[in-house]
Amino acid sequence: MSIEDWLKKRVGAGTLGRQTENVVRVLAREPQFASYASAREVAERAAVNVSTVVRTAQHLGFDGWPGLRAELRAHYLDALAAEEFPPFEGAAEDSVGRTLRLDAINLAALASADSQRVIKAVAAEIRKAEPTLVVGSGAAAGPAHVLGHIGVIFGYDIQLAVGAATAQAAQVMRLREGSCLLAISIWRVTRALRELVRLAHERGVTVCLITDLRSSPLAEDADHVIVVPTEGVRSLPSFTAAVSVVQAILAELSGTQTTVAYGQVEQAWQRMDLMDDTA
Repeated sequence: MSIEDWLKKRVGAGTLGRQTENVVRVLAREPQFASYASAREVAERAAVNVSTVVRTAQHLGFDGWPGLRAELRAHYLDALAAEEFPPFEGAAEDSVGRTLRLDAINLAALASADSQRVIKAVAAEIRKAEPTLVVGSGAAAGPAHVLGHIGVIFGYDIQLAVGAATAQAAQVMRLREGSCLLAISIWRVTRALRELVRLAHERGVTVCLITDLRSSPLAEDADHVIVVPTEGVRSLPSFTAAVSVVQAILAELSGTQTTVAYGQVEQAWQRMDLMDDTA
């Protein structure tokens, strides 16, 4: 069932008001956007108020916007999977097969023009920032470390906010206007990260955010927001799209300058005899 047909079935035979029709039209025409948007963002796109979005969700049989968004996202991903990523050959998909297919779907959903535009904007901020501080706690620390490690090899002034929240706060307080804070928040938002982002914003720092929720409270203080799909098997979120965003940022940062910087680092490694190149 297409998203449009699903929405028509939800609407039923009743007549919708003009503003409610505007909301339904946004859901049908821009399912990727709506699948990760807040009620406020959908209201802005539909040129209505937030209460109209909530009433539309209730008219469609949901308690509110979060319930409708979750169901819309499921239909959007299923439709994307049916068109581009059929199940793997063989018996019914197990956890491994479904995980790999969901990751492919997540990456396809991420590769929109809007996402690419924001990724390029974040790379531009890092390129000119002095310095960039990258913070990501829990599982989000993985993508943060990749960006920090490769970014430094590329010759950029990128630092990782590591250790306890007290140490991270000290690092944020050293930032100033012209600096950049890149926060990575996936799965759950910690109070510490919320305050670190707010502190950076108050200090005039450019704040960039990679998150799995467009309506994340961190977005209130962010200048650039990259929303990554994290649908995974059962209750386990996928971090593949977040790592892919980091890879895309690094690719955008690469160039002649990074080639020279990498060559210098490679010379240092050789001098210190760090690598076993006999393998």
